[in-house]
Amino acid sequence: MKPRDRLPEPIRQRRDFIAARHAAHRAMPALIVQMRARGDDAPPRVGFTATKRIGNAVRRNRARRRLREAVRLLPQDALRDGHDYVFIARAMTPDVPFAQLRDQLARALRQLHADGPRHRRGRTAGSDP
Repeated sequence: MKPRDRLPEPIRQRRDFIAARHAAHRAMPALIVQMRARGDDAPPRVGFTATKRIGNAVRRNRARRRLREAVRLLPQDALRDGHDYVFIARAMTPDVPFAQLRDQLARALRQLHADGPRHRRGRTAGSDP
């Protein structure tokens, strides 16, 4: 399939980023992908995060730009309808070769979709301590 012309709709609400944090995830050397099923058939939404651990603002912005472009170049069917995806940059995201970043992203998504809705262990939002 051909890549997208534009990115899917962005995740804008903090609560949606937090909900994705408690959902299924895959960690790769250059990025972390979190996936949450919303329970509807709306188009997928995406969010991008780069914390201060990545470095200064220039490095963080470069990491986010690289993740955005890697997601945009995914095949149309790589992201499923009714799901939220959060892509988290890691320390090596700004420096890893772009082809390697794309491969890791595609592999993480394939693993997430193959494994189904497995969730993190431990406390979840709203549970008693």
